Amino acid sequence: MDNTIADAIELNFSKLNGLVPAVLQHAKTKEVLMVGFMNKEAWEQTLQTGLVYLFRRTLGRVQVKGEEDGKFVYVHRIVVDCDDDTVLLEVVPESPVCHYGYQSCFFKEVLPKQR
Repeated sequence: MDNTIADAIELNFSKLNGLVPAVLQHAKTKEVLMVGFMNKEAWEQTLQTGLVYLFRRTLGRVQVKGEEDGKFVYVHRIVVDCDDDTVLLEVVPESPVCHYGYQSCFFKEVLPKQR
């Protein structure tokens, strides 16, 4: 990742009480793995280390993804949306990211009513 570009981007943390949504997408398969949140500290730690750091709302603190099981999620590429308030992290995980053991947190399919 080119830090010159990352340094030039100022994320807008003002819209969600200091948080921005972070979409984790598998770098190879492009499957959406999960959606979490970053505060400024999580954003900076992610940029500095190349590991995914998220603000865990349930814990009230920043946590590196993999802190509990030792299976980390590595950042391959970061893309910021046009409003600078959402980030897409293309990642390479060491194991499934879902705490239920699934590759992706998105495994519950809901079908809309057919017209």
